[in-house]
Parts: sequence; C-alpha cells; structure tokens
Amino acid sequence: MLLVKASKTKIDLKLEAVGFQFLRFNLFKKKVKVDLSSVQKEGNTFFITSEDCKRQLEKQFTGGLKLLETDGDSLRFEFYRVISKKVPVVSQLQLGLPQNYLLDGELKIKPDSVTVKGPKNEVDTIVEIRTTRSELTDLTSDFSLKVALLAPRGMSHTTFSDDAVLIKGEVSRFSEKVLSIPVTVVNLPEGVLVQTFPNEVEVLVKANLDILKALKPSDFELVADYGLTSQNNQNVLRIKLVKKPLHIHAVNVLKNKVDYILKRE
Repeated sequence: MLLVKASKTKIDLKLEAVGFQFLRFNLFKKKVKVDLSSVQKEGNTFFITSEDCKRQLEKQFTGGLKLLETDGDSLRFEFYRVISKKVPVVSQLQLGLPQNYLLDGELKIKPDSVTVKGPKNEVDTIVEIRTTRSELTDLTSDFSLKVALLAPRGMSHTTFSDDAVLIKGEVSRFSEKVLSIPVTVVNLPEGVLVQTFPNEVEVLVKANLDILKALKPSDFELVADYGLTSQNNQNVLRIKLVKKPLHIHAVNVLKNKVDYILKRE
C-alpha cells in the first residue's frame, strides 16, 4: 500500500508545563510521528482514532511537558494498492563517430531495466523508461556515461528503482575489404546442371581491422534459388547472402543477380 495523503497535516494540542519549558519548546520544530501499524479500516477508509493518536503523542513529549488533550479528530489516510513490474530502459544517447570508426557491438545499459512501483492505473501505462537525450561526438575510443532517466509525466504516485543508468560502448577503427564469393545454385531440376556468369560475386565487408585480416571467402555463402526464376526471365538468377560471420559491421553484395545456362547431364 502507498500512502497518498492524510486528512490533516497539523494537530491542535493543549499542553501543560511551567513557563521556561514552553520557552524551550518554542525553540524547536514541533513535529510528531504517527505510527500507521495500528491503522484501522472502515470500508475504503483507513483511520487512527483520536484516543490512539493521543497515546502515541504522549510518548513523544518529555521534559515535563504534559499532553492534556488533542483536537479530538480521528486521522484519516488515503492509500493506493501498489503493484510492481520491470520495464526495459531505452537509450536516447546519440553517438557521433568520425570516418572509419564504428560502434563495435550493441550499447550496454546497466541496469537494462528498472522496477516500477505504484497504483495500477499508473503502472499499467508504463511499457519502457527512456533516458534523457545526450550526445557524444568525435568518438574514437570506448566510452562510459551516466545518464538520467526520464520519468513519464503524470506519475505522481509511482516510484522507480533507479533514476539513472550507466551506458557503455566499444568503439573500433574499421576498414573495408572486397572478397570474391562463389555462387551456389539450389533447387535445380533432376538431371540438370547450371553454369552461372559470373560464377563468383564480390562482396564489400566493413569490420574492424583484426576481424578483416582473418576473413576468408568460406566465411560467406551466396545462394541463387532456381525455383524462384520467372517464366519471363529464365536466364537470370537473383542472389541472396545466407551466411556471414558474426561481429562484422556490414556486408554489401556488389551484384544482386547473375546470368546462367542449363546443361543436361
């Protein structure tokens, strides 16, 4: 349960003490604590009786101060039933990378989700929490940045487990490399061979330098599906990239179709 408000924020009291005790009392903020563990419920209302309130207050006055009476009102409280759920954090961090630099992998957000607690009518409307808009420019090395979270508007009774997250990213220098990859034709009719022109197609690969050095044509696979040829265009096959290594930034197939001829076995 979440306490929203009380029926009053001030209580009128009648106290008894000698004069200098009142003088000393006036030098301090007159605040008292109310223990809600003894709260009672009547319908949808929660309350503490004036008698219980007086007993609690009497324990808080020391040094000769005596509580004679309160204003006699019960204290009433409004609560919301609290629910909680986890929602993902969405980054709004903008990155500016110089030429030949790239973000190596995905951004790492810690924590990547936050726990939302509050009344059901507020919590049910929240599907994600966004970070504030931030920008990093001319990035040439790994980075780590603490970014505040944006609480949705109108969430006056909802709390969040975190108010900021840490965003990390790895930045690498990249280059380009062209590889010639053989074209494999699939779904040929039985007893038929095919010859494509050309039989190899170039692909342009972007990746960091260490990965580029280790790449081989066998790391990629280009497929042309004979079963998808059109009746009006039987001498052209379209190419599809079906295999590529992980951790490369981009692959661009420089030719998307090849000519072919069929041969009977």
